Amino acid sequence: MTRRPRPAATPDSVQLPITPMLDMAFQLLAFFILTFQAATPETRLDLYLPAAPAALPGAGRAPVEAHRPAEEDLETDLVVRAVADEDGGLRSLRLGENELAGTPALADRLRRYGALLNGRPLRVLLAADDSLRYEEAARVVGACSTAGVSSIRLAEPGDGPPPKAPR
Repeated sequence: MTRRPRPAATPDSVQLPITPMLDMAFQLLAFFILTFQAATPETRLDLYLPAAPAALPGAGRAPVEAHRPAEEDLETDLVVRAVADEDGGLRSLRLGENELAGTPALADRLRRYGALLNGRPLRVLLAADDSLRYEEAARVVGACSTAGVSSIRLAEPGDGPPPKAPR
């Protein structure tokens, strides 16, 4: 048997070693899997807001028949204050200076106020106690959403609404 000589390697036939590249890819994959930390319930905030047709812009609002001159003086930014009891439940709910019986009364009052605005956006600043439970705050936000509020802003913890200038 005679041996044939191997052809010499040409520059076009360079072979890449794939095994070290695969080893490095698997090491990186293992590193990222082992160092991943899922979000704990304390750091995650899920808001499951009710999807009601009344929450859509322009839906669920009764048309205003006559334009009143006093409508131009109506405020479009309202302050809702939620005060918590010692267990974190909702002790009292205020819309501006008015005490409300609960979230259904808040939704009704906001819906009536939105009807007076004649299509202008209604915005709410929610000032809640730091100790208010999430479920109670979600009920207040849901009541605002179903009443057709266009935006809900959250006040900084401990901050209240800015004082009003006397007229």
